[in-house]
Amino acid sequence: MAKSLFFFIILVLCSLSVISQNNKPMRIEVEDNKTDEVYSLALKNKYFILLEHQRKRAPKGEHWIVEIFDQQLKKSGNKEFFLPREFRLFSHKLEGDSVVWICFAEPDGNNASLMLYRINLKTGFMVHAYLKGSRKARLVGIEVLNNKLVVIGESLEDIQEQINMLKLPAGIEIVAPSFPEYAHILASKAIANNVVVMVNFYKGSETGLFYFEYSGLTTNLISNKLSEADKINLIDGSLIETSVGELLFMGTYNKDMGKQPSKEQIIALGTYIGKIRNQQFDFFKTNEFSEFVNIFSTLNYNEQLKAKQKVSKGKDVNLGFKLLIHEKSIKQGDLYVLVAESYYPEYHYENNFDSRGYMYQMEVFDGYRTTNCMVAAFNAQGRLIWDNYMHVSDVRDYTLQENILVFPEADSSIVMAYYSREEINSKAVKGSEVVYKKSSDKVETVYGENIISEESGRIDAWYDNYFILSGHQIVIGKDSKKRKVFYFNLISFE
Repeated sequence: MAKSLFFFIILVLCSLSVISQNNKPMRIEVEDNKTDEVYSLALKNKYFILLEHQRKRAPKGEHWIVEIFDQQLKKSGNKEFFLPREFRLFSHKLEGDSVVWICFAEPDGNNASLMLYRINLKTGFMVHAYLKGSRKARLVGIEVLNNKLVVIGESLEDIQEQINMLKLPAGIEIVAPSFPEYAHILASKAIANNVVVMVNFYKGSETGLFYFEYSGLTTNLISNKLSEADKINLIDGSLIETSVGELLFMGTYNKDMGKQPSKEQIIALGTYIGKIRNQQFDFFKTNEFSEFVNIFSTLNYNEQLKAKQKVSKGKDVNLGFKLLIHEKSIKQGDLYVLVAESYYPEYHYENNFDSRGYMYQMEVFDGYRTTNCMVAAFNAQGRLIWDNYMHVSDVRDYTLQENILVFPEADSSIVMAYYSREEINSKAVKGSEVVYKKSSDKVETVYGENIISEESGRIDAWYDNYFILSGHQIVIGKDSKKRKVFYFNLISFE
């Protein structure tokens, strides 16, 4: 069933393209020569948003435009706004069915300065607030509770003071809870009327993992330190709400104690899972990657031989990966599936000359190369049940972001897919078994025109059975003129 799914996508897309020649295609194009970058938000409430950084500068700051589209990709509104030079899209959260909060900040949340926009998607009414952080501060994320926005970050005392001075419309509130020094925030989640935050203290008299719960105007600390946190270093994590109101906490770890993690460079040695019940830690378990069944298949041939030889001799095998954990896990029956992408940074060297004519080499960052998508399923008791993977090729970005789409099928299989060079690459697994091997299916995103080149392709889930294909294309039109565009196509399957 999963195999035929993507063939149907292609057929539907072709039919949409044929119809679109006379009735406007379900495709959005943004001219490359007018924009520096474009972000897209495919919201679950069936709105699609484009955030366009204009090349035209203005005295007010960097010129941006927000465009709002309905589920047929017809524009329903647009607004312009201005941001400080270094600001980029950081996060967004839905509030109800018609309001979205969009947060812009410096890369990686450095200095914690941020610009918040609250947009009513039906009326176009927009409220914004600028908050200037400090050198030691770091923005981690935002959470929404009713009309309240909670800013999550480290050393945000200056931010909270500015929030107290804001004049916001009635019923709208922004708060920034403060966490102790030497805190590294691993995860946050809005649940019912509270925001739960998991914080790792990596230095000082108290080290370990702590549970915070934000409610109203107070932050209550539940100081239950995991003994395992004294032996391992937690890199990242995600909070998952179970069907019975409990919380699972999942992520990756290594043994570099006493260091504040850097996701870009740090190597993970395994995964962990813990259950939180009644604000207490019920259990906490770790699994080294060497315990996974299919993990060796992600290595190259020589690495596999070395690892298997060590296993055959009873020696420890330390498999290390740089992993990007997906923000959302998959609930499948009684199992919880953790999704991660392995990657490595790429560089090249360029020769330059100083003022005296001496040559020197300079390292130039080329982006993060995604190598594999990994899925691992755990039961509610934290036991590893199965794992699987998919090799990834031709995917590279300058920022760490989720590039692989992973979703469950009705037949209990899990599909991993990504879009690159006009092709959807996919693989379906059911537990440790492979339903169908990785395949590549051509997708025609433009009808009656020629694509010269395409890059930065991706596929994003939108709502129901609809997806958005996007990328950067150079197209030769019917008039033989060349155009460079950021494009967004709506596709569907049954």
